[in-house]
Amino acid sequence: MISFIRYPMFVVLFLLTACSTGAYDINRADQALVKREFNPTLDGKWIGNGISYGAYRDGEGPDQGLSSKANILEDLQIIAKHWNLIRLYGSDLQSKKILEVIEDNNLPIRVMLGAWLDGHKTEHENDEQIRLAIKFANRFEKIVVAVNVGNEIFVDWSWHRIDNVDKVIGQIRAVRAAIKQPVTVSDDYNFWNKQHAKKVADELDFICIHGYALWNSQQLEQGLEWTETTYEDIQGRYPDQNIAFCETGWATSKVRTGDSDEAKLMIGKVGEDEQKAFFDQYNNWVNQNQLISFYFSSFDENWKGGFDGEDPMSKAEKHWGLYKSDRSPKKAIR
Repeated sequence: MISFIRYPMFVVLFLLTACSTGAYDINRADQALVKREFNPTLDGKWIGNGISYGAYRDGEGPDQGLSSKANILEDLQIIAKHWNLIRLYGSDLQSKKILEVIEDNNLPIRVMLGAWLDGHKTEHENDEQIRLAIKFANRFEKIVVAVNVGNEIFVDWSWHRIDNVDKVIGQIRAVRAAIKQPVTVSDDYNFWNKQHAKKVADELDFICIHGYALWNSQQLEQGLEWTETTYEDIQGRYPDQNIAFCETGWATSKVRTGDSDEAKLMIGKVGEDEQKAFFDQYNNWVNQNQLISFYFSSFDENWKGGFDGEDPMSKAEKHWGLYKSDRSPKKAIR
């Protein structure tokens, strides 16, 4: 059950209906959205240059086991040397442990919390993510500075795509009605550049875009230029919205042969030298323009991408981190 002690009665009724039936009222009359500013600071210092964080280590994963609080503390102490803002993708026990570690150790880290929605999951499972996102955002109000409802759930190529846009809009409204922090949706630039994306954008306090030059068949030499152009295109489509770059990066490994999308699309050279070159350029661009960003990612995660094929451990999905899975730094961060 949701604890409704802090919520106004209209929110209680809305959430009870949403979470018990999975049906969100998209046709209810709303006043014009008053946007909540997302410009994260800590002790008066801008901290908008952030990074994505996944706590799973080798042998761990969503279906294999959670990370210990000791390992999470070690991770966050590493991260805090360079970043004060992290992105979490779901609202679950793992995220709760991360938030507790930040609170218990008074770490100088703020969080954009996620609600992981999935078209393959049941309504109850998706609604549980919404419920917990609300609960955690209120329980850790000083730590959670924004909430992201859904990650790559609208772009055409997404495996966990959700077709019911109105349902998600209802979920966005439910979250906004129950918390004080700004609310967003993270998706690929190739969703946000479509006309139908405006219906979602109109519900948000700010827009989170993803864009990978490497995945879009760019060589390293064109990587930052492509990234800047992509950002400027989306900003031009939503001139009244704050646009955050919530995923980009450069992998240090890839599958080079076969029929996979990775082998076909990733024509740019990968490795630690290439990652450092892209990261340095991107990091300077973000800092010079004070663009809100979540670089992808902090640590390699070997559970990702599966273990099929002739060389599964070379898959790019496992190698976006600025640190290896054993927490040793790559060249970009040394």
